[in-house]
Amino acid sequence: MTTIAASDNALSLDQMKVGETGFVGKINQITSAITHFDPHLTRRLMEIGFIPGEPVQVLHKGFFGGEPIAVRIGHSTFALRRFEAALISVIRAK
Repeated sequence: MTTIAASDNALSLDQMKVGETGFVGKINQITSAITHFDPHLTRRLMEIGFIPGEPVQVLHKGFFGGEPIAVRIGHSTFALRRFEAALISVIRAK
């Protein structure tokens, strides 16, 4: 899996604020607590466009618990659950 260089601007997608932009760094491996729920989640995130270097922007977060998180990846918009967004490492745009 290709990744872009880590920096002080790296964080997970669920930690980004509404309106922030960045670039996908990598998809982190699913922890064992989540694996039984959906073992193919990492692959599915990559298939819908969360690949290293792809621009990403947080559009909206739900009012209760911050879920779902609406994000734009390339020219597509997706709603992610918080634990899904936490798997995606992002390098903030400068």
